[in-house]
Amino acid sequence: MRALILTGLLLAAAAPAFAAENRVVTCDTWRARAAGSPGGPALVANVPRSMTPIDLNAVQFTDRKLGRTVIVEAVQAARNPSDGLKIFARFVNCKSKPVTIQVRTNFLDANQIPTENPSGWRTIFLSPRATAGYEENSIGGARVAAFYVELRPNL
Repeated sequence: MRALILTGLLLAAAAPAFAAENRVVTCDTWRARAAGSPGGPALVANVPRSMTPIDLNAVQFTDRKLGRTVIVEAVQAARNPSDGLKIFARFVNCKSKPVTIQVRTNFLDANQIPTENPSGWRTIFLSPRATAGYEENSIGGARVAAFYVELRPNL
C-alpha cells in the first residue's frame, strides 16, 4: 500500500501541476487600445506633441484597424550567446477569420541610435482565434540597449 501511494505521489510530481481545456479565445481589443503607454523609454519628436511617442521594448502598430483584430500577448527580450538581444513577441488573432501580418524589429543603443538596419519584414499567419510567435536576434552585440517591433497588415 505504501509503495502504491509513493508511486502515485512521484507520478503526480512528474506530471504538470494543472492541465485544462481552454475555451475559444475572445478578446477585448478596446482594453488593449485604451491601456496606453507603460511610461518607459520612448522615441519622441523634437517638437513636443507633434507625434505619438513610440514606446521602446514594445510593439508599435502601424495601422489603427489592426488593433481591433490582433492583440500583443507578450513581448520579451533576453541576451543571446553573442551578447546581442533576442526578442520574442506573441500575437493573438481575435477574429474568426485568418489574418496575415508583417513584423520587423529595430535595435537601438543607449542613445536610441540604430545599432543595425531594421530586420526584414517577416510574414506571420494567424489562424482564427489562434496565436503565433515571432522572434528576432540582433547582430549589434552588447551595444544593443533597446528595441521596438513594428507590426503592419500584410501588404
